[in-house]
Parts: sequence; structure tokens; C-alpha cells
Amino acid sequence: MTQIHISIRKPKTGGLDPVTGTLRFRPVRRHFDAEGNLVIAASFDADLSESGELTVDLLPTTSAFVWQVIELADTPQAYTRYVEVPDSTHVVAYADLVEVDAGTFVPKDMAGSQLLKVRHASTQSEAETLSARYPDELVFFDETATTAKAAAALSTLESITAEAQTNAMLAKSAMLSARSSADSATATQSDLSSLASNASMAAASVANDSQTVADTASMVAAKGEAAIAAIDSTVRAVKDKAESASAELPSAGTPEGTTEGTGKDSAGETPAGTVSEEPAAKATVKGA
Repeated sequence: MTQIHISIRKPKTGGLDPVTGTLRFRPVRRHFDAEGNLVIAASFDADLSESGELTVDLLPTTSAFVWQVIELADTPQAYTRYVEVPDSTHVVAYADLVEVDAGTFVPKDMAGSQLLKVRHASTQSEAETLSARYPDELVFFDETATTAKAAAALSTLESITAEAQTNAMLAKSAMLSARSSADSATATQSDLSSLASNASMAAASVANDSQTVADTASMVAAKGEAAIAAIDSTVRAVKDKAESASAELPSAGTPEGTTEGTGKDSAGETPAGTVSEEPAAKATVKGA
């Protein structure tokens, strides 16, 4: 039930006076209430107080019925209204009730306007289809199923987000690992460059030492050749002198006790002061 507060006044000199009288309430059309009771279109009366006020409990209206209110019933000032009563836990002022047409239940403020047509759908997808088919009609659907689908979609999105975050962490770890590997490679390259530089220096040193050895060997060979040439020259000079001395010796007879043609005595030795006719052996120097 909804409480409706009614206050009626009449004009007077200098202000308003309260009005007393009866208000008659009747549901338009028979209908069934929420408990399944059949409510017939019977009326009841309620009287205004001496202050011209009245609070009455009325059933909230539905699409099946509205309330007929006859103000100051059975008097010359009687006036009939057809109103909607909202389902409210608070007291509603009679002046705030929406007045409707008695035949169509359409609010009088909407008189002459297009009636709103309503359709019902079980899912949002069906509602979208009906809305596309009937653009001038309002389509309602059960949002519970849609909410469940939205929750499932949200859960899927959260799962995708979590997976994306995990992949991002793995990518970051891989990037850090790659950076560490790059640093290690740079350090290794630096070490290799240092080793290559040392190897180049060692090779240059070896080449220099080899050149020094070669130069020394060439010098020794040159000195050896010079020594051999000097020895050959000396030997040749000695030979020439020996041959010259041999040519100057007398050719007739030989001293006693000597061996002919040899210049040696019977013991095979050359006496002092004589020159052997044997040719001098040529000195030979072997190269190292």
C-alpha cells in the first residue's frame, strides 16, 4: 500500500479555508493483485478532516488498472480524476500523482503523442535483433543473463591480462639475459682483441728476432768465407814458395844418407835446413 496525502482548500478574503467533504476512490477495471486475488471495481469513501486533509492507503497501480478519484463527491464541486499510484514506502502528495486518460491509461501530458510500444526479450542478443527489427519500440531483456555473460567476459579479460603480464615479465627477463649475454660477449671480444694485440706484438718480436738471427748468420757466413779465402791465399803462397825453392835445388847427386828425390834422411825425416819436395797439403776449411 501507498499512503496518499490529500489537502483541499477554498478561497476566502485574505486567504484559504479548509474544505470538508467526501472523496470516493474506485479502481478502474477489475484486476488481479500480486497475491492472485481478484479485485473488483468497487468504490469506497473517505472524509476530509476539519482541517481539509486526508491520508488514505491505496494499492499501487499497474498496467491493468488506475484509480478513479471523485473529489467532493455528491456536491456541485465534484470533480473526477484518473491517477496512477506509485509503489512507495513514503507518503506521496495527491498533487504529485500522474493524471491519465480513463480509456487508454496514457498520461494526459502525453496526449496526442505516439504511444510507447514495449517488447520483451530473453537475452541481450535477442533484444538487439528486435530493436533492429522494430526501431520505434522499446525492448526489455533479462539483464541477469547478460550480467553473467559480462562477468564471464570480464573473467576472460582478466585471464588474458594476467597472461599478458606474465609474458611481459618473461620478455623483460629475456631482455635482461640478452643484455647480460651482450655484456659478456663485449668483454670476451675485448679479451680476444687484447690477445690478438699481444699475438701481433709477439709475432713482430719473433720476426725481429728472426731477422736478427738471419743477419747474424749472414755476417758469420761472410766472415767464414773471408777466412777461407785468407787461408786459401796463404796456402797458395806457401805452395808457390815451396815450388820455387824446389826449383832452385841442384839436380846432380844427393847427399849421403838421404833418400833420393825426397829430401829426407834414412830415417825418413827431413834434415834441418832442407825443404821437402813433397807438395804442401792444401788446407781446407769446412763450412759450419
